[in-house]
Parts: sequence; structure tokens; C-alpha cells
Amino acid sequence: MVYKYSYQVCRPPAGISPLGHIKKVGACKLRSSTAIPVAVALVLALLMTAGIITPVRGGTTGIISGTITDSETGQKLAGVNVIVEGTDLTTVTDENGYYVITNVPPGDYAVTASLIGYSDVRMEKVSVLMDVVASVGFEMATAVAEEEEVIVTEAKPMIQRDVVPTMYVMDHTQEPMVRNQPNLLYQTPGIVATQPGVVADEGGYPHIRGGRANQVGYLLDGILITEPVTNGFGTNIVTVGMDKMEIFTGGYRPEYGNAISGVFNQLVKTGRTAPGASLEFLGGSESLRGNYSQLGGVTEKGLDYYVGAFLWHSGLEGLQFNEVDCSDTIGKFNYPAGRKDKLTLLVGNGSAKYQFPSVHTQTYGPDGLQAISPERDHNHQSHVFTALTWNHTISPSSFFTLRPYYFRSRNKVDAISDDIGFWWETESGTTGLQFDYTNQISAQHLLKAGAVRMAGDNKYWVTVPIYATLYGADYEYTADTDTVQTGLYVQDQMRLSPRWGAEAGLRYDRMHYDKVANPDTSESQLSPRLGLSYAVDPRTNLRCSYGKMIQFVYTQAVERNYTDPMWSFYYPNADLKPETCTQYDLGWERQVSDDYSLQVTPFYRKFKDLLQTTYLDPSNPETSLVIFDNLGGGTSKGIELLVKKRASNNWSGWLSYTYSSAKAESSSDREFITPGVSHYVDWDQRHTAVVVLNYMKNGWTHSLMAEYGSGLPYNLDDGDPDTPAETPNSRRVASHVVVNLNVAREVKGGWLPQGEMRLSIANLFNTGAALDRGPDGQPTARMPGRFVSLGYTRHF
Repeated sequence: MVYKYSYQVCRPPAGISPLGHIKKVGACKLRSSTAIPVAVALVLALLMTAGIITPVRGGTTGIISGTITDSETGQKLAGVNVIVEGTDLTTVTDENGYYVITNVPPGDYAVTASLIGYSDVRMEKVSVLMDVVASVGFEMATAVAEEEEVIVTEAKPMIQRDVVPTMYVMDHTQEPMVRNQPNLLYQTPGIVATQPGVVADEGGYPHIRGGRANQVGYLLDGILITEPVTNGFGTNIVTVGMDKMEIFTGGYRPEYGNAISGVFNQLVKTGRTAPGASLEFLGGSESLRGNYSQLGGVTEKGLDYYVGAFLWHSGLEGLQFNEVDCSDTIGKFNYPAGRKDKLTLLVGNGSAKYQFPSVHTQTYGPDGLQAISPERDHNHQSHVFTALTWNHTISPSSFFTLRPYYFRSRNKVDAISDDIGFWWETESGTTGLQFDYTNQISAQHLLKAGAVRMAGDNKYWVTVPIYATLYGADYEYTADTDTVQTGLYVQDQMRLSPRWGAEAGLRYDRMHYDKVANPDTSESQLSPRLGLSYAVDPRTNLRCSYGKMIQFVYTQAVERNYTDPMWSFYYPNADLKPETCTQYDLGWERQVSDDYSLQVTPFYRKFKDLLQTTYLDPSNPETSLVIFDNLGGGTSKGIELLVKKRASNNWSGWLSYTYSSAKAESSSDREFITPGVSHYVDWDQRHTAVVVLNYMKNGWTHSLMAEYGSGLPYNLDDGDPDTPAETPNSRRVASHVVVNLNVAREVKGGWLPQGEMRLSIANLFNTGAALDRGPDGQPTARMPGRFVSLGYTRHF
């Protein structure tokens, strides 16, 4: 994906961030916990750390709480033993029948309640998410003396009464249902675009509720993995090792900062959630080949380990880049350091190289431009991360985590052929320290507070050789502004009554820019968050939220130092405020039957202080400096709808629909604007829908996914300077429908070892619909053609 520099750098293909970053890699399954897997896991961990590992936040947890009553009298039962099976987490109810277990690692659990004189009660498939309270209440029946059997309760309700933010969750079992084009296999964009509120642009980049692509917060186990040079994601954003993906489209809590559009938080598997080993082999059209290996387990001494790795190559014909090689590895290791302490090491690295058809014969080195043997234009990205989390349980109702981490992202575009014509390199290394404290003070109040400090060492260098020929001056600059970001937050999640809940939080953020040639600057903002929920009945919930979100301007816009002073008129030093978004949403959730739920969320957003390009002196554009400024604004409104069917009678699936209308004075921060004049943004698609149907029986799994888009906007230019130009984005490309089919067969023996065979056909009917058009009306992006792949996963 190439990013057209300033005026005309072509847009990177799906698979690379706005910075030109690439995103690729995958997911498989693991089994077994023998000594050999442990040794392999530790060796892989050492390999990942050798050569620099970047810190990431691990050990993120959730909460299980509820009230236990007598099923006949309704009396609150004290002294009930509550156990989270498969862990050492346990507690007893108080005099009000209330219990709380904090510090529960994300995953699915069975929870058991027992009391002398009553039959044991067990709730299965209790899903624990990061920073979410799972409400599990029990009604216990008096035991009959001769039959002290365990009663398995009915399935857990499908709606989360205690979740005020608008959040959608996908897990690793749903990922195979939405397998798509090769550049979306095991990719975050390929998953999140199947959920409400998320609209992909013509390049595949996800946009949340009308926001720009680099206004999304990407997190891995709760740690921010965007880099401050461009505010783009700093990894390959693959889903290797994904256990669950939390998608926040609105109302997210104050522990999430520096993101004004939404949040994608990938939770990494553990040895408990993914025990054993597996190896997947992939092959298909467009020269696709790849393998995805996973290994996990728990040793006798309690070490919980998981390692996943994905290697991938494809030709990707028809896209701007035509050859890709990617590799990603991730490891997570949990070690109990006593009854109240746990250490979690999360490590990973990745590399991706995208090659283009064009060829260059010179490149840049320590001595400037130099001749080389012919090589293809390419984009090369790499990243490493490491995080060590100390998790300490103070009591069953309170704990804290302390997490030092390091995260480094590198990216280089070496594309100075005549076809593309520019070269740039960027690197960002972030050293961070996070502290989070959680205390369920009472049944009515859950207090959370925390702090984070992130120090960024940022470098950027760009040059466009052709400009030296055209303008007689070398176009080259560096943007090496370092950063120190500090964040503080506090939040109270309140249970006002059995039906009413509320949330109130406040976040403070400060960014210090350490510039090279100009005086340093600092910016700070307060971000209030409020929410309210009301349980109409056990199956119906209403909620609303308000929040002000902020995002600091990226360093490439804050200071640029040019080699030749001729260019200093263009984007000189700037003191820029954070971009802001004020958002409101309402939510109605209803479990309409035992296996179906419906969620409807209208929303409204107002963006302010968006980064834009303008003239310092608009009255004299011919001589005025061209600068960045916080001039832009915009609004978005719409409705999100999600219908879910959980697995029953062999069927499962969901329907996602988004109605959206998003306007701004400009889609890009590189465009000049007329203040107060708004138009539809480039990714404003009025109707977006995804249907996923999954049928499993007799070892066969059939998944059908249909995607519908009503069409993105564009505008025509008749080329006549004497006629008025069209309003930007006043036209729409035609709507499109794409169908993907995935068929899997369980292999139990025979000529193949135990495992699974999978056939995937993306764009089943080979739809070639135009996704975008240029000013001349010709298609600039099309739906990728039919893609067929075959995979075999071996389980050990």
C-alpha cells in the first residue's frame, strides 16, 4: 500500500496502514501440555525476543459477580461457596447474598455455587471479557436428601445488562465463518467489517461511525499499538493468537484514550483457552501459500503458555501491489508467583513486504542516492513488542496491575521508480508504564483508576527525487519529534437499583512534543464519560452514553525540517490542539427468544478541531505559507443493528446492518477546505449489511457470508475551468453484493491424520463491481475477483 505523498502519493492497498503499514497473518488451534510442547514454547519465546521484542500489555481481566437467592422464598443466601471452575478463584456470598470475583482472565468458564442443604447450581459458558462485569445470579433449590445432584442452569442470557458502551464481540470460533480474500485472511479488517458501525473504504480500511481511518485505537490485550508518527497502527494487525475481538463503536470507558473514532481490542489466547497443538496448511489461487501453527498448554507447576505463528505469501493479482510476504509470531506466558500474584509475559514480532510491479535502479543509503542492481519497488514493515505484567490480588474484590512495556514499529517505502517516485522511512519506539487499580467497593460501586506514561522516540525521513528536477530544489525533510504522553483516569460503575445502572468517568491526557529545531510544546485535555442503563425486564435492556474523546495530532504534522529551505513554506512548525469528538448514543437490547437477540443503537457524533491544510494568509494564496491547522469539523449519525443467533439445532450466525451519514469539510487532512462547507466523506456508505449463516452437522460445517454495500461517493470533474466544479462526493458508485462460501469437514482418520479440511471461495459469483471512481468517472478500485483456497489443519 503506497501512500501518495502530500499532493499525490497513491493510496496504500488494503493490508497497509495510512502510513503505508502492512497488515497480515493468521490463526489455528492447539492441543496438549506435555514437556515437549513446553520446551518448544519456551524456545519460540526466546526466538521472538532475540533481536528486540516490543512490550505489550497482557494479563487483562474481567469480573464475575451476582446475587444468590432461595428459589422458593427469594431469601438472599449468605455463605454460599462460589467457584470459577478451572481456576483457583473462589469466594463466598455476604449477608445480602452478593458475591464478586475480580481479576478473572478473559475466557469462557463454568461457575458453580454450593451451600449445605441446597443442590449445587452450575452456570456454563460464562463469557468473561476485559473490563466487563459478567453478571451471574443463581436461584438455589433445597436439596432432597437422596439426590444431591448438580443442577445445570439454563444458558446464560445473550445480553449484557452491565455493559453501557456499545460493544460487539467476536471470538476465534467465528473467524472461519468469515474467511475472505487473501489480503483479509487472519486480518483485523476482515473481522471487524462484519460488525455494525464499521464501514470499509475502497481500500479495505475500517472506519467507525464516520471517523477517519487513523482515528481508531488498535489494542492488543489492552495496550495501544498505534504509533505517534502518523497515528496509524504499528503492527501488521493480524489476528494470530486471537481469542476474542472486542469492538467498541461508542461510549467506551475512560481507560481508552487517544482515539476518537472507536477501539479494536484483540485478546490473546492462553494455554487454558487453547490447549494442545495444531498446524494449518493453506494454498489457493493467486499463488497463495501459508501455514499457521499454534501450541498451548499448562504445566504441572502452573505455567500457562501459548505460542502462535503465521507465515503467508500471495501474488494478489489485480491489486496495486502484486506480491506479498508476511510473517507474525505471538507468545503469551502466565506464571503464578504465589496465591495472590501472577506474572504475564506477552511478546511478539512481525514483518511484511509488499512488492509492486515497477522497478527501480537506485535507492538511498548513508551517502544519499546511489545506484543498485534492479529491484522492485516495495514497502517493508516490521514490529516487535514486549510487555511484562505483574498482577496482584489484594482481596477477592480488589487488585492492581503494573505493566512495563516496549513497542517498536518500522516502515520503509523504497519506491523511487518513475511509476511511484518517492522514498521514506519511519521508526517509532515507545517505552511505557501502566498502572491499573480495580475495587468492587460494594454491590453498588465498582471503582477503577489508572495511569499510563508513554515515551516515544520517533523518526521520519522522506524524499521525492522528481521534485528536484521539477522545482530545482531537493524535496527532503525529517520529522523527528519525540513525544511523552501521560494519561490518568478514574471511573465509577454504579448499580443504583436492581434495574438502574450508571457510569461516570473522567480522563486527563497530556502530550509533550520534543521538537528538533523549534520550541517544545505541550497539549492537554479532559475527557468526561457518562452512561446510564435500565433493565426493563430480565431480557430487555436500555442504555445511553455521552462522551468526549480526544486524539493528539501525529508528530509528522507537528514539525518538519527541510534540507532545502525552498520547501519551508510547506507545513512549517505548528502548535496543534488535539482533535475531539463528542458522541451520543442510545441502545435497546432484547433477547427475543432463547437463542436470538436483537440490538439497535442510534448514534450521533460531532467532530471538532480536525487536522486540515490551509493557507496562513488566505487572502494571498500565491505567497502564503501552507500550514496544518485545527480547522476541520464534521458530523455523523446513523443506526447500528445486530441480530444474533447462538448455536442451537446445528445453526448459528448473525445479521449486521449499519445506516450511516457522515459529513465533514474534508475527508483528508491534506486537503484544503472552505470553513463551514461540508460534504460527504469518502467512506460514507449509506447502507452496509453482512449476513453470516453457519450450519454444522455430522462433522461438516457450512458457512455462507453475504456482504452488501450501497456504494461509496465520488465526484466528476469535467476539466473545464470556466464551469463550476461539482460538489465533492456528490455522486455514488453502484451498490454491490458479494457472497463468500466456506465448507469444512472433520477428518477422523484414514489417509489423513486427525484434523480438518476446509474449502473457501471468496466472491463466489466473481462480482467485479466498481468500489470507487475517479474524477473522470473511470473505476479506481474494484471488488477483487473470485478467490479459491484449500486448507488442512492437523491437530496433535
